[in-house]
Amino acid sequence: MKKQKRKVGVAGGFINQMMGNNATEPKVGDGATILMYSDRHAYEVIDVSEDGNQCTLREMDTIFIGSGYGDERYEYQSNQKNTTIDLEWNEKKGCWGKVTYTIEIIKSLAKKYYKKYDFEWANQLVKDYGLESYQHLYADPSADNYYNQMKLIDGLTKRYKNFHKVSVIFGVMQEYRDPHF
Repeated sequence: MKKQKRKVGVAGGFINQMMGNNATEPKVGDGATILMYSDRHAYEVIDVSEDGNQCTLREMDTIFIGSGYGDERYEYQSNQKNTTIDLEWNEKKGCWGKVTYTIEIIKSLAKKYYKKYDFEWANQLVKDYGLESYQHLYADPSADNYYNQMKLIDGLTKRYKNFHKVSVIFGVMQEYRDPHF
């Protein structure tokens, strides 16, 4: 059984904190609710792995049918063009999460260079690996944006897995925007 544990009283709406402590599991065709700070977003489960440790959710189209401030009623429609998110169960952390991957300088190498060269560590590292500049670690050295990813260079960079906790309830599809914000 996958029991999510969320600390109550730390941050966010009390109801969302309580709802975050659950043992629901994804089933294809069922709804899902992602719990934010105080808002909630409606999704549908479109795929579940055989072992039940991974699933894909698709955001629902929501149409507000409430009468006004505080009346949070919605109609939901599936839309195959909407964005999807992949979630993975992490047994050690006791929660579902979104997994992303980044390519970064090998952490132990960066630590070693920082210890030896202090704030000039990056310049020295680039020099030792025969690169023209720090920008040449990236796929497009001339790009100046957040999406420019580092190249995978043997012995210098590594692909790291990143896990971002997501508070979710399966079997319930609910959109809610906190009227207090």
